[in-house]
This record gives sequence, C-alpha cells and structure tokens, in this order.
Amino acid sequence: MPTDHGGALAELADLFVACTAGTGRLALVSGGLASGKTELLQRFQRHVAASGALLLTATGAPAERALQAGVIDQLFHGAGLPPEIADRVSHLITPIAAAVGDPGSDVRSIQHSHVRPVHELCGILLELSRERPVVLCVDDVQFADSSSLQFILYLRRRMRSGRLLVVLAEWEQPQPTLPLFNAELSRRPHHRIRLAPLSPAGIAGLLRDHVPDPDGPAAVWHGLTGGNPMLVRALVEDLAAGHEAVADRAGPAFGRAVLECLHRWEAGFPEVARAIAVLGRDVVGEDRTPVLLGRLAGTTPEAVAQVVDVLTAAGLLADGGFRHPGAAAVVLDSTPGAERARLHARAAELLYQRGAAAAVVADHLVAADRVAPGWPVTVLRIAGEQALMDDDVAAAVRYLEPALPAAERDERLRITSVLVQALWRVNPAAAVVHLGPLHEAMWEGRLRGRAAMTVVQHALWSGDETTAVRALGVLADNPGVLDPQSAAELRIICQWFHGLGAVSAVASDVPADADPWVAAAQAVGTFWTTEFHPDALASAEHILQSCRLGDMSLEVVLTALLILAHGGRPDRAEWWCDRLAAEATRGGAVTWQAILEVVRADIALRRGEVVVAAARAETALGLLPHEGWGLSIGYPLAVLLDANTALGRHRVVAGVMRLRVPDAMFSTVAGLRYLHARGHGNLAAGRVLAAISDFQNCGTRMREWGLDLPVLAPWRNGLAQANLALGRPEVARELIREQMRLPAGDRRTCGASLRVLAAAGDPAERPRLLREAVRHLRRAGDRVELARALSDLSEALDALGEHGEARELARVAVAETKASYSGALPIPVDWEDGGNDAAGDDRPVLSDSELRVAELAAKGHTNREISGLLYITVSTVEQHLTRVYRKLGVRSRADLPSRLAQRAGAGARAVEARG
Repeated sequence: MPTDHGGALAELADLFVACTAGTGRLALVSGGLASGKTELLQRFQRHVAASGALLLTATGAPAERALQAGVIDQLFHGAGLPPEIADRVSHLITPIAAAVGDPGSDVRSIQHSHVRPVHELCGILLELSRERPVVLCVDDVQFADSSSLQFILYLRRRMRSGRLLVVLAEWEQPQPTLPLFNAELSRRPHHRIRLAPLSPAGIAGLLRDHVPDPDGPAAVWHGLTGGNPMLVRALVEDLAAGHEAVADRAGPAFGRAVLECLHRWEAGFPEVARAIAVLGRDVVGEDRTPVLLGRLAGTTPEAVAQVVDVLTAAGLLADGGFRHPGAAAVVLDSTPGAERARLHARAAELLYQRGAAAAVVADHLVAADRVAPGWPVTVLRIAGEQALMDDDVAAAVRYLEPALPAAERDERLRITSVLVQALWRVNPAAAVVHLGPLHEAMWEGRLRGRAAMTVVQHALWSGDETTAVRALGVLADNPGVLDPQSAAELRIICQWFHGLGAVSAVASDVPADADPWVAAAQAVGTFWTTEFHPDALASAEHILQSCRLGDMSLEVVLTALLILAHGGRPDRAEWWCDRLAAEATRGGAVTWQAILEVVRADIALRRGEVVVAAARAETALGLLPHEGWGLSIGYPLAVLLDANTALGRHRVVAGVMRLRVPDAMFSTVAGLRYLHARGHGNLAAGRVLAAISDFQNCGTRMREWGLDLPVLAPWRNGLAQANLALGRPEVARELIREQMRLPAGDRRTCGASLRVLAAAGDPAERPRLLREAVRHLRRAGDRVELARALSDLSEALDALGEHGEARELARVAVAETKASYSGALPIPVDWEDGGNDAAGDDRPVLSDSELRVAELAAKGHTNREISGLLYITVSTVEQHLTRVYRKLGVRSRADLPSRLAQRAGAGARAVEARG
C-alpha cells in the first residue's frame, strides 16, 4: 500500500537496523513524478551518515545512460574510500566504462572480460561491510546505464550475509521503464515502498504554521496539486511570500515547480504539456484525444497517453487539463513566442477540421496573431456575429478586427458591418474609422435592411449631415431597401435627433394596421407632437419588452423610456432602465450603459432628487469619452446643468457650460434640452440677458421645427422668470398664459407654470394659484419644484397675515429642499385641500406607488412578489417600504395592516369634519 513520507523513512530506518545485524537488505522506493523520492533519500542518507555507516550514493540521469559504469563510478568515488582501495576500484571500473552501451537498453549480460572486475567490486563492498555497515543509495535508477544495473543485480545475489543495504529509488510509470531489471530484482526477497501523494491532512500539517484554520485551504490545495509534495511546498513558499494560492496566475515558486516537473525527466513532456495548455479547458472530453494532442505536439498518440497518465499521477493534470488554473499560463509563458503562435495556428486548423465551435477556433486564430484568407476569416466572422448576438461586445471586436485585413470584398463588407455595430456599443467614436466601406456600399446600392439603417444612424449620431442627407436620399429613391422594422426604427431615430420633421425621407408605404412595427412607430412618434396618442404608452411597453441589445436601436429604446417617464409612469421607466442597464453591463455595452444612466438621471431630476440626478449624469459622462457622445452630448449635459443649478453649485454649472460641444448639437432635440438648461444656469447666476438669449433661441427652434412641446423644454417658463427679474411682470404673465394654452403639458410643467404666474400676478391671487401649483407638483412628484411652490405659498400667506400656516408651510418647504439635496425622500404633508384643515392634519401622506406597495405588503406578499405584481424592481419595493415605515411610524410589515386601517379611519373622519 502507498506510504506517506514519515512512514517510508521509518521503514528505511528499520531496514538499516536489520542490515547492521548482518542481514543484507534491498529496498525499492517508487513514486510518481516529483513525489518526494529524492527528498526521502536525502533524509535517510543524513540518518545513515550520522550513524557512522559507509554511505555510497549515485543518481541516474537520462543524458548519461550511454555512459557505461557511470553509476558505479559515482558510488565509489564519492564515498571517501582509503586511497589504496580507491585506486583499486578505479582500475576495475576503467575497462567497464570503456565499453560501448545502448542508452535505450534495460540490462545486458556482463561481457566475459568484465565479470572479474564486477566480482571484485562486489567483493570490496563485502569486505568493507565487515568493518561497518555499508549503504548504497541510487536515485532515479531508471536512468542508470546497463552495466551499472548488472552490477546491482550481481551484488544483490551476493549480499545476503553482508551488512549491506541497497536502496533504489525509481520513477513509477504506467509502463515500467526497466521491465527486465525489475523482474530479475523481484525474484529475490526485497522491500518495496510506494510513496503516496500528500493527503489533505498531510497538507494541513504543512499549512499549520501559515494559516489559523488549515483544514479548509488544505482541501483546496489538494485539489490544485493532487497532493504532489513538490507542488504543495511551492504553494507554501508562495503563500509565505504573499501570493494567493487559488489565483488564476500561479506564484513564482509554483511556476518553477511546474516547469521542473516537466523538464527534469524524459524529453517529450514539455511538448505534450504545451499542447494541453494551448487547447485549454475549452476542448474537453472526446475532443481532447491523444490523436489531437499528438498531432499538435508532433508525437504519437501512445506517447501522449503515457505523458498524460504520468502527469495525472503526478497531480499536475485532472481529466486531461491542468489542475491549477495558473499552471497552463506558466507553461505557455515559458514557450517562445513564435512557437506559441505556431501551436495556436496549428490548434485552430486541427479543431476546424474536427468541426469545433467557431468561438473555440477563433480564440486560437486570435492567439496565433496571423489570419490567412479563406476559412480563418469566415470562422472569425461567424464567431464575431455569435458573440454580438450573445451581447459579448469585447469578444466580437476581438474576433472581427484581425479578420478584416485578410477578408475579400463581400466578406469584408459583412465583417465591417458587424464590427461597426460592436464598436458602437463600446464607443461610437471608435466605429467611425470603419464606416468608409459601408458608405461606399450604400452609394453602390449593396446595403439593405439594418445595415443601411446603420449608415444613417451613425451619421445622425456623429453630426455628419452630408452623409445623413445623401443616405436618406438613397432610401427615399429606393423604398424597398428597408424592411418594415428597419424603416420604423429609422423614423424614431430621426425623430430622436431632429423631431417630427425629419422623417419624411423614411416614410413607410406599409399601412399601420398591416405591420405592428409601423403602428408602434406611428404611436411612439406622437410623443413629438401636441397630439399624444393614447397607444403610445402601450407601444413603448411593447418596444421595451421586445428589446435586446443587438436587435434594436438605442434611440428607439430611449424614446420608449422617455414616453413612460413623461407619460406618468416613471417607476416603469426606471424598472426598464435597471433591467436594460444590467444586460448592458453583462455584455460590456458601454454606450448603452451611459445613455441608460442619463435616463435614470433624468427620471431622478423629474422627481426632484437632484443630488442623485447630478451623480448619475456625471457617471454617465464618465462612461464614454466626450467625442463618443456625438450630438447626444447635450442630453447628459442638460441634466447635469439642471441638477447642479437646483443645488446652487454655480461654479460647477459654469464649468459645465465651458465644455465644448459640437455646433451641430444645437440643431438636435438634445440641443434644445441643453439650451433650456443653460438658460436656467445663466438665470441662477444672475446673467439674465444671457438666459433670455438661451430661452429665446430654444423657443425659436422649437417653433420652427414644430416641436413646441412644454413637456420637452418649457422655455416660456424660463423666459418668464427672466422677464420677472428685469421687472417685466406683464410679459411674464403673457408667456405663461401662452404656454398654458398649449395642449401637451404635464402636471410638472403645469405646476411650475402656475408658480411663475403667481409671482407675476396680484398678491391676493397668489395663494390660490400656488395651492393649485402645489397640487399639481405633489402629484407629479417633483420635490424641488414642490419646495419652491411651498416656499412661495408661505411667503404669500405671510404677506396676507396668515402667519401660522405660513410658518408650517415654510417648515415643510425646508424639509422638501433638504430631502432634494440629500437624495432622501422627506415626509410630505398633504396641502392639496388648502387652508387650516390641511395644516391641522399632520398625517403623513403616502404617494400612490407607496400606498400600493404598502397594501400588498400588508396582505402578506413578499418583496419579490410585489415586484412582479407592480412591474418594479425589488430595490424600488424596498425603498418604498422604507419610506412607508418612516411615514407611518412602524418598524416592520407586521404593523402595516393595523396602521393602514387607523390611517383610513382618520382620513374618513377628516372628510366628515370638512363637510
């Protein structure tokens, strides 16, 4: 049975004791690659030397197998024999060493002329053993020359009555290296010691001085090393030096140990190990055959099978691959670069011939760093397309870029189209350098469908007006180029940049009732008109439900999200943002991440969570380089300006205004948002005339483009406030009345307009207007505007002598303002009914969303169930419940049923009292 190192040393010590009593013994120590045989012999040799016995040692080596009597010479000349004996031994060895041997032979018959020298050498050892015990230790006996092996066998037959101990250490392999020698040796009594790998308990013993609880790490280390003592001790050394044992990269000591295992024995091991490392873990099971490895390593399947068996027994391999995740990297790093590239190229060819997955073959082609025309280009294209479908943008770019130079004309166009899509998701500016071939194909009429749509999309994004106009002209002259979905998406893309007037070139001949995409595009397009279609919200939901990163344009998704956010469903918009952002993060789609973060910032801004809005806008701008935003840069800058203006960060606002933006941006919808936000920034800093210019420019563009939508940019509000600052209240009143006559307003805009109208009107009318403003803003959920309206109402009431209610309103306004600045949500008070009734009712008011969550939680639904029922994220449920607990003064959901019942009863009594 296998023996651990401590037991093996004890067995050798017992044999030595028996030897000193006059009984010759022989021990054969065997073990796998780097199993600790040499270390065991060294420890035993120290024990023997300390006892005063005569110690003769030798080590076999592959390079010296043809050197006859090489091991014999080591045994005698390193033992410190008396000069006369040493001379006699040298004279006897000389004729044996002069013989020519076969380095591949096992044992051979002793030549007749050598019988006497061998006999006399054995006699010398027996004579020496009469004076004191003699111990012969031969390490790596499998590499000994044939003459030395015959000498050992000759001695074995004559040592029974001598005080001799022979200890031979051999490397145990699946196929014996010395079958004849072992057969002859085992015919007589001998002691065999098989060294076992270290057990987890044995590894724990080595770790005890390095970690407080070694049992857990010991089990992991056993899985990484198979209990190989050399590898385990290397891990211990790396651990002491601060290297993590389970990291993907091996520590320096472990790396040296791996290479020593591969290079210390026979040739062929490094080549097979390199083949295994090159193929990696992606090629497993039946695909990782000895035939495949042999062709890659340049050897036979039989030789591969033997090496794999040896390395598996040694603890380096398991299931045909390296146990330690960093071992393969060590082997590859030690391989010269040219050889490593050749191996990867050969692996790609072999795997392609065997029908391996495109991505597996492509990885080797990329690693080989050279791509030839033909099948390698096709494989890389297929792998890139599949990676993009799987939302792995980095892999798609990695496969497609090296394929491009070697591709033929049509294949190059396909690769370029996919590469542009992939690069756009990472950084739109990086895709620009590859657009030339697509433009040429567009002018030649070789692009169709989404590829043709992409040309227009990129031109609009980057502000390339010439290309956009020419491409739209091509599409207008060839209406069959775009399929219904591509045409519908392109309409929405054009609207995103330039509003409703930009879609005439991509009008669809397909009626809305004949294609769902056409119907959805038409409904969504009404977002940019004063006649908001009732189906727009449903269409936005359908678009988002159908969205995958690779299947739909970002501008289409943005429009759908803004329809929900501006159409009274900000929670749904946020839920979709979270879901899509998670998908974009997993796929490495940085452009999507950045834009979705802006939408989240915009939603926070509309809620009055200005700190959150500013932080998210800054995060979004940090995800993409400035030039990567193209003309859409106006959107994040507008949100950042509005949020910081509300926070009073005038220096930050000034810094944002100094950022250079493309001139073409001001001809886009994002530019309108930017002008409006910059106008408020200028107004807050006291630059009234600059603010008026911004608001007027914004308004002029909106009217000219047919986009005069207060929900998009209520420029009249800002212009009215600027006129108030100049002492022109009549102009301000007319601007607000004009805006309120427009049909496409929302509660947020309406509430803000009423607040400005109150400031410009008769003081006696201000409380009524401001109470109405508060009612709209409370339902809209914008806490910044609500705080401003409450503060104005407080001042208006105070001026009319209603000091009690004014003080209470001022307190609530301060709370709302602090909450907006901190990003937290305050405890709002319901002032919608006006007068002292509201002031006297201190019941905290739950928003509709909070109330729905609270009622479901009171009925026993879990947060995840509530998330599914209301189509919001679990995180949003948790936030709502936190606010509900604070407002209602409860500590857990168990208190909700009774507290909600009390609240309902109190509300009913308040209504009766007011009646």
